[in-house]
Amino acid sequence: MRRVLPILIAAGLLFSCRPSVPAGRTVIISVALDYSSPDDGASTLHNPPNDARAFMAETELLASASGERYDMIGFLSENGIWSVNGSRRAWGKPDVLSAIRTLGTGDDDLIIFYYSGHGSTDGSLVIDNGPDTKEHIAPDELIAALSSIRGKKCVILDSCHSGIFIQDTGIMADGERFDDGRLVSEGFASALSPSLRISLSSGVIGNEDIWILSAATADQLSYDSGSEGLPSQDRYGAFTYSLLISLGYDMEEDVPRLIRGREVTFLDLYDGIRDSMSEEMRRIQTPQITLSPLDLVLFSPTR
Repeated sequence: MRRVLPILIAAGLLFSCRPSVPAGRTVIISVALDYSSPDDGASTLHNPPNDARAFMAETELLASASGERYDMIGFLSENGIWSVNGSRRAWGKPDVLSAIRTLGTGDDDLIIFYYSGHGSTDGSLVIDNGPDTKEHIAPDELIAALSSIRGKKCVILDSCHSGIFIQDTGIMADGERFDDGRLVSEGFASALSPSLRISLSSGVIGNEDIWILSAATADQLSYDSGSEGLPSQDRYGAFTYSLLISLGYDMEEDVPRLIRGREVTFLDLYDGIRDSMSEEMRRIQTPQITLSPLDLVLFSPTR
């Protein structure tokens, strides 16, 4: 017992801390594709453009209400039209990675990368803009681009096999687990065992300034919409629908909403997704998160 008690105390300290949040800039990068062009090699998805628009509208509202300086970069492919920040322009994998690497961020800045679209079996993000320009952003390529800049980074992925981004990039994963359709662990409530692993490994978890939230495990698909018949549910990906609710989005009116005085953190976002997503849906696409000794404050609305 003498050896266990210090570890338990360390684990408690690890999961009761948050990084300080000095005033900085928030940069939101959104990438969404519906693969509706006749030349695209991937099957058509209906909801990623709606996912991206609602996500950017809600996070813009939160950033503004938090008194933060913010920038938004939106890469969109919809109905065969490619655009960046609403202006028609071809773009691809190099443009997305370059946009990240050239942000010029500082230590106090927050970068949020959001993706809604296809994910390949190796977890790569599928950027297909024609028969000769099929491009995939591999997990290690995105992590390398984010690691090359300063600041805190939050990655949110609504794509199949997106859990690979956590498993294959040297970052420990936490999240619900289902065995033969039965819930065997409850996400952050079960984090004591992983936290002990962090304690025993001297706190080394890799990429400590990157937090990742994935729509599915490495082996699961992510669905273009849910089937519970909830308000506006047919307009959004099953994961993003719950993500938007967790951020505060009003699904009844289908508009951004600000819940004043409610701080939004990485772990709160994950817990909110689990609360709003049915267990039936979570069985077939189970959100996963980076296991980190610190929570990350995303927004602190003050007005």
